[in-house]
Amino acid sequence: MEKRRLEKIEQDIVNIIKRQCEIFNVEEEVNSDFCPGKFIMSQALVSIVPEIESLTGIKIPLECYIFHDNNKDKKKISIKDAVLKLIKNAKYE
Repeated sequence: MEKRRLEKIEQDIVNIIKRQCEIFNVEEEVNSDFCPGKFIMSQALVSIVPEIESLTGIKIPLECYIFHDNNKDKKKISIKDAVLKLIKNAKYE
C-alpha cells in the first residue's frame, strides 16, 4: 500500500480517536503514537469500528481488535501500529 494512503488512514483514525477523547474528557495529546486502549474503554473503541470502516473503506473482521496486539498479554498498541494491524487483516470492499 502506498505511503500516502497509509498516512491518510492513520490521520482518519487519529481524528476519530481525538473525538472520542473529547467525549471521555481525556486530556492527552492524540497523535499516531497515542495508545487509545490506555485511555478509552474497549467498548467505546469497538463502537467506532463502523466509523473507521466507513472512512477508510476497509472492512475490519469481527475477530480483529485493532487496538491491542495478538499476544497472550493483549498489550495496548499505538494508532500507528493499529493501522499496520488493520492493513494486515483488512478486507477491502
